[in-house]
Formats: sequence, C-alpha cells, structure tokens
Amino acid sequence: MTSPVNAEPTPRKQLRGPSILVAICIGFAATCGVITGGMAHATNDPPQVRYEVSGSSGIAEYLSYQTRGGQRQEANVTLPWSTQFTGYEGEVLVLSAQGDGTIACRILVDGDVVKDATAAGQPGRTVCSYTKTGLTRTPTSPTGAPPPR
Repeated sequence: MTSPVNAEPTPRKQLRGPSILVAICIGFAATCGVITGGMAHATNDPPQVRYEVSGSSGIAEYLSYQTRGGQRQEANVTLPWSTQFTGYEGEVLVLSAQGDGTIACRILVDGDVVKDATAAGQPGRTVCSYTKTGLTRTPTSPTGAPPPR
C-alpha cells in the first residue's frame, strides 16, 4: 500500500517585512549621504567664507563687510584685499566697496564664488550680498550691476 500523495505543494514563507525594512534603510542611508557612490553629500562642517575686493586704482576708499563679529569698516585699503572667516547657516553675507575707477567684489563660500559684482565711476561703488540657506551649495557667479547712487 502506498501512502496518498499530497497534490498541493507546501506553501513557502514569504519574507516581505524584512525586505521592505532593508529597502527603507538603504533609501534612508542614501538620502543622508552615508552611501556616497558618486552622490554629492551634505556636510556639517561650518562653511568658510572669503571676501575679496580688487580695483583699478589700487586703493579702496571705503570697505564695509559683515562677519560673525558684526559690521566692520576700513578706509584707504590697499587692493587687492581679502579676509576669511568661518560662517554659519542662515548668515547674511554683505560686502561693499568704494574707490576710483573700476572696483569689484566677490563672496566665496567653501571656495565657490556665490556672488560677484563690478562697478566703475568716480567713485565706483559695488555691493555683494548673499544669504546662506541649506547645507547643499550650488556655485554660481552672477555679475551684479552698480548700485543706484
């Protein structure tokens, strides 16, 4: 006598829960920058800010700029001029300069030009301003027009 053959196959266990959890973890890790295979990733390091001024006369009659320590002013500054400091998120960066002839200002964040402007006149006045928002930065280099007198 033979034993009866079971016509229905034994059901397989499906591991849907763990598979979904693994997929969620991989997606979260990629979003947070843990998996960096070719992805740009955010940084928690404070940004390095650099202000630069150059001009045809070699002298800026007046400079004004905003840093973490507050508003600074300098007079009769030899050009080219620059200063660097550690910034923070949400900071408003402002640099203005005045001098005879052509005068230019630039703001750099982590080495990338985020704003530049050039003006000419007697005196030439130029202003660069930039507001830092978010940790991911896209470098741009727009040319600003001279401010109204």
